[in-house]
Amino acid sequence: MEHLFIINPAAGKTDKSRELIERINSIKTKDKITVKITKMPGDATEIVKKHLREAEDFVRVYACGGDGTANEVLRGVIGFENCALGVVPMGSGNDFVRSFEHNTKDDFIDMEAMMNGEDMAIDVMECNGRYSMNNMSVGFDAAVAKNVDKFKRIPLVSGSLAYKISIVYCLFTKRKHNYRMIADGKEYVSNDVKTLLAVAGNGKYYGGGIKATPLAEFADGKIEFMHIKTISLLRFIFLVGTYSRGEHIDNPKFPFVKHTKCESITFESDDNIDIGFDGEIISLKNPTVRILPAAVRIIVPKVKEKVLATV
Repeated sequence: MEHLFIINPAAGKTDKSRELIERINSIKTKDKITVKITKMPGDATEIVKKHLREAEDFVRVYACGGDGTANEVLRGVIGFENCALGVVPMGSGNDFVRSFEHNTKDDFIDMEAMMNGEDMAIDVMECNGRYSMNNMSVGFDAAVAKNVDKFKRIPLVSGSLAYKISIVYCLFTKRKHNYRMIADGKEYVSNDVKTLLAVAGNGKYYGGGIKATPLAEFADGKIEFMHIKTISLLRFIFLVGTYSRGEHIDNPKFPFVKHTKCESITFESDDNIDIGFDGEIISLKNPTVRILPAAVRIIVPKVKEKVLATV
């Protein structure tokens, strides 16, 4: 058994790589441990691919960073059978691990718990050669993420402020999108329906804790697809809290929300469509999202037994 740690020092608000390396080195094990630090976007994918091609033992690969780092490592392990992927959440969103409701974030950042954890096979979503363990989205959310970079270029505007500005900007300019959507070969949303947003979920959460697809399961061979048509700004504001908590599905107060389970969903439009892959925005022509059942093995940390104090 070998343990490969991929650390993104740019994840989160501060560089925690030194602290993490100290914790890794303190673990007593006879297994081989390798630590790699990424230097630029895309590094994690190439490091993992090269390592797995040359590996002689089964490798547990740990993505230490945010959801973007986990997605890069996912692209590296796809296609290899001699590995399992562990997500160590060190970013600002960390949405993938939220779906494991019997585990806490602390469980996933406990190096010993991760190294002693169990493997389980989960589905992965694929779209035009891109992959996601968690979610893909189009419409309002993708527009907000895309415009953040534009506002970041304004002097004295921080990343968090740029995100808030982008939300306000998109509320007034990006609430109407024209897509035809086809689920498992049948029209699900016609081109006549204006779309606010749509999310294809393998996990339940995105956007830093928004429970958009609460019925999603990692290993059911299905995509949980959720669509919201364009609504007024006032109704949007009324929806936000309920949507964030995952209480919008089958809610009689929100008849404009619909959802289904499917194995594929195609988006059609006259123009290229911006689609978000775990926070990364790619512009594609008529993309199709497909589920790949049991496509990757992931590591679930071993939860330590809690000792109850007796009086």
